[in-house]
Amino acid sequence: MTATGKRSTVNFSGRYIQGVLFLTAGYGTRTEPLSFCRPKALLPWLDTTLLGNLVSQFAVLDLEVMAFNASRCPQLVLQEGSRHWGGKTKLLFEERPLGLPGTLSLNREMFNGHWIISNTDMVLDVPVEEMVEFHLRSGSKWTVLTGKFPDYGSYGGLPVNGLSRHYLGVSIISPEVAALAAEEQLATGFFTKLRRVAAAEGIQVREFFTDTEWLDMGEVRLFRKHLLNRGSYIHPSARIYDEVTLEGFYWIGSSCTISRGVLIRDSVMLEGSVLLPGASLVNGVLPWFTEELKND
Repeated sequence: MTATGKRSTVNFSGRYIQGVLFLTAGYGTRTEPLSFCRPKALLPWLDTTLLGNLVSQFAVLDLEVMAFNASRCPQLVLQEGSRHWGGKTKLLFEERPLGLPGTLSLNREMFNGHWIISNTDMVLDVPVEEMVEFHLRSGSKWTVLTGKFPDYGSYGGLPVNGLSRHYLGVSIISPEVAALAAEEQLATGFFTKLRRVAAAEGIQVREFFTDTEWLDMGEVRLFRKHLLNRGSYIHPSARIYDEVTLEGFYWIGSSCTISRGVLIRDSVMLEGSVLLPGASLVNGVLPWFTEELKND
């Protein structure tokens, strides 16, 4: 089912999903210098962005609202969300990132139903309807999406039912969980502090396991690797002059300029970036709207 198809109306005994909160606020230290200009949620993925890819998937649900917390380029974040979701949207601006429990606490009045919470620094096919049905049918108050550990990098496990699980960045929480964050005035520790408070109230984390592929896009080298693994791409609006050498795989974004005598190998140019005459870009990512000079 696509975002333009019929929406799901998964509902059990009056329990339903009120909204989705997309987490785009944060310092983005793992994606510096890319994140100096824009949040990593706006990094490209195929013909859309990381955020757009996720919004489109959750758009199959019959939601009241999609919300986006943002601390950098908030209007661009909201605009990208609205491109893929025709319903009501809400921007939760954070001048400084609050941390997820802080976001829940500050906006407590909004979370009066069950909510999906989604990270935005990854690519995966979310089993949206299956996970929602499991959460609602089982009576769970906090469900996490888990999967296989990737064969790259080193990731700490999330303890669930005595097992170490790989968290895929998607949770569903009940209004009781959001209320606990507000009552305790928590700012950090979604899976540490808030989970301990919830456990003391008899709320246990349950998992929905999937074998879907999960791609970590929160680090520059991994973003480049996963994007280029999908093949080479040149946006129609990119300007490429004569005597340019393109080797290996490459991804050239919109409004990019590649000047005469440039070498590009296994690299990514983000929107509006420029390679000046004689420059080279090898195994790299050129940030949004930046210029690269000829190497000495």
